[in-house]
Amino acid sequence: MNKKKSIFKKSLLIYTIVLVLLALCFLGFVYYNLQKYENSLLDNVLKTTIRDLDKEQLTTYLKQENKNTNLVSKYQELTKREDYTFVLTDENVYDAYLDGRVLFTIHLKSLGEKTCLGLLQYESYEVESITPHLEKGLYYYKVEIPSTYTLYVNNQEYTENKTEEEYPNLSFMYYNDAMPKKVTYEITDLESDATITIKDEDGEIVNPKVEGVTYQVEGSKQIKSQEEAQEIIGDFDILSLAKNWSLFLSRDLSGASYGFSTISTYIIKDTEMWEKAYNWAHNIDITFISSHTLKNPAFTNERVENFVFYSKDAFSCEVYLEKHMVVKGEEQTDIMHDTLSFIKENEEWKLMNIKGITDGE
Repeated sequence: MNKKKSIFKKSLLIYTIVLVLLALCFLGFVYYNLQKYENSLLDNVLKTTIRDLDKEQLTTYLKQENKNTNLVSKYQELTKREDYTFVLTDENVYDAYLDGRVLFTIHLKSLGEKTCLGLLQYESYEVESITPHLEKGLYYYKVEIPSTYTLYVNNQEYTENKTEEEYPNLSFMYYNDAMPKKVTYEITDLESDATITIKDEDGEIVNPKVEGVTYQVEGSKQIKSQEEAQEIIGDFDILSLAKNWSLFLSRDLSGASYGFSTISTYIIKDTEMWEKAYNWAHNIDITFISSHTLKNPAFTNERVENFVFYSKDAFSCEVYLEKHMVVKGEEQTDIMHDTLSFIKENEEWKLMNIKGITDGE
């Protein structure tokens, strides 16, 4: 009896060991195939391609772009990062981005679909080529700020590699340096991430909009009320100017040449605005204004609001007013709802443009 029990126990032990070994083999088979499936996923194929670049290959890339080969260790550190993002640029062509910088372009070849464990389908790839992007170095930035602002890189003022252009739709404002331009800085060939600091015209640090390695500051400051804007423009009377312009258009403004001598004191000679006012005053069309009288009060519902300051010496604002007249015995109301733009010239505010808000003229 004891002998039978002994044989049974041994058989059970052997059977159990065999089952365990078979289970381990099965689990190993499943694990191997799942790992194979995981490694075959597109993102992992791309990351592995970058991660497997050795120092010799990375040194070659640096030499090809005439970069400092002493940076190869930092270059290799970047290839080991896990937070790459990939952007499809063409069929089976991907740009590899890290911290907003494109470091590589990888060309793949599709080997068709495969099946893992009879359940999981995936597309298999082969790497055809990998192209480095070192034109700007390992670390670089792009900064867009107004020309009245100052850029600092690692606490040092930066003035190199910059281009300037006028802000779109504001060409009429560029008479002097009161109106800032948009300056674009290209900061390249840095050996590590940098600290970017931007200060406004008062020397105060401003927070830029950051997208990857691009830093942007619009620069314009919006102020809704005239009371708050007075802190910048002083006692400049925008409403009186607007009323005079309205009177000028209806031939009611006092002064020589149908009021041109009065309105021209607000405008810089030979600018587009000056030419517009001069042509109106000296054109035959002004003589065809219908006979009329102004009511008392002539103006009501007056508003000056929605200021946009491009700098301390350049701004636009919205003006609304209603002018009441009697034309051939009938009441008529002319509405002025315009954006007026100004710059400083010799410490005086000058009118640079009037643009209708309602009709866009």
